[in-house]
Amino acid sequence: MPTIKDYKPKNKNVRRRPHHEETPIAESASSESTPSEPTAPERKKIHIEFPYSETVRTKVPKVFEVAESVAEEWVNDGNFENVPVGHPLAQITVAAGLRKAKEIEKKLEEKGVFTMAKMGLEYAKSKLNKK
Repeated sequence: MPTIKDYKPKNKNVRRRPHHEETPIAESASSESTPSEPTAPERKKIHIEFPYSETVRTKVPKVFEVAESVAEEWVNDGNFENVPVGHPLAQITVAAGLRKAKEIEKKLEEKGVFTMAKMGLEYAKSKLNKK
């Protein structure tokens, strides 16, 4: 029959957790301290604003919550899993659609489609201004 000694960790600086790899216990604060590194890059916060947006926001706050959440995920290259749409199946569908749209946007950017469209728009503006 196994004894308690059989279950003790061989290294005292290691804590065993079930279903996890061995992780070293943090050293005491008296040892060398390293500057804290940011754990994740800062995410840009998006606040949607347009004329009379505050009036619309008071009437339908849920719409603005969803729109700002989608805009934040889009700008920060998120995975759209936290879009507050209410139903789990709707959330999965929305996330899949938005990820696909983001992929398409990246492909178009790589091909230079947006740059050419901007050039075409500037050309059209210049033609209209000449007339």
